[in-house]
Amino acid sequence: MAEKERYSVVFSNRKTVGIGISKDGRLTVRAPYGTSRLTIERILREKEDWIRKSMERVVEEARLNNAPSDRYFDGALFPLHGGAAELMLREVPDADSIIVSLRPDVRGTLLSVRGSNLTPERVQEAIDVWGRKYAKAYLEARVRQYAEKLDVEIGRITIRETKTRWGSCTADGNLNFHWKLILLPKSICDYVIVHELCHRFEMNHSKAFWANVAAVFPDYKDRRKKLKEIEKRILSW
Repeated sequence: MAEKERYSVVFSNRKTVGIGISKDGRLTVRAPYGTSRLTIERILREKEDWIRKSMERVVEEARLNNAPSDRYFDGALFPLHGGAAELMLREVPDADSIIVSLRPDVRGTLLSVRGSNLTPERVQEAIDVWGRKYAKAYLEARVRQYAEKLDVEIGRITIRETKTRWGSCTADGNLNFHWKLILLPKSICDYVIVHELCHRFEMNHSKAFWANVAAVFPDYKDRRKKLKEIEKRILSW
C-alpha cells in the first residue's frame, strides 16, 4: 500500500496529513511541508482498512456508472420487479424501428429487442422508451388499486424520470412517479405508491401520516430501509 508508485503526495501549509481517493481510483496524500516519507507510509499502513474499503466503494460506483456496452448486450440481465429479464437482441436488417417486448420463456423472462444496428446505445434508448410505456400501464393500475383501497380521490398520474425522487403528490391529488419503480421489487414499489397516496390525508410526514402508511403496510419501515439500500444502484440504470 505504501509503495511510492501506488500514491502521490501533495505538500502544502496544512497542519495534518489527509488521504483522498479520486473517482478514477487514484490515491493522493496531502501533507504539511517537511513530512517524511516514513511518516506518510506509517499513516497509510494505519489507514489500510479504510483505504481498501474506500477503493472498493470507488470501484463499485464506477461499475454502477458503466457505459451502455457493459449493460445492453445479448444475454445481459435487466432488472425488473426486483428480479431480472434476460436481454435477447435480434438483428433485423433494414428494420425501420426497434421493437422491444417482454415475454415468458423456459429460461425465465425475456426482454426481446428486435431491429437493425443494435448498438448498446440504441438498445438502451429503445429500452428506456419501452420502460416508460410499460411503467405507465403497470403503475397506473397499481395506483388506482391502492387509491380504491385507501378510499382516496386522485388526479392526474404522470410517469417520468427525475433525479432524486421516486414519487410526489400535489395538494390537488396529482401524482408523479419515476418510471424506474418497475425495476424495484414489487413490495418496495407498492410502498412508494402507498406513501404518496397517504399524502392525500396528510401533506406532511407527521405521526398521523405514518399511521396511515402503517395501516396498509405494517412493515413499512423495513420496506423504506430496503429502498434506501438499493435505490442508488437502481437509479444508475
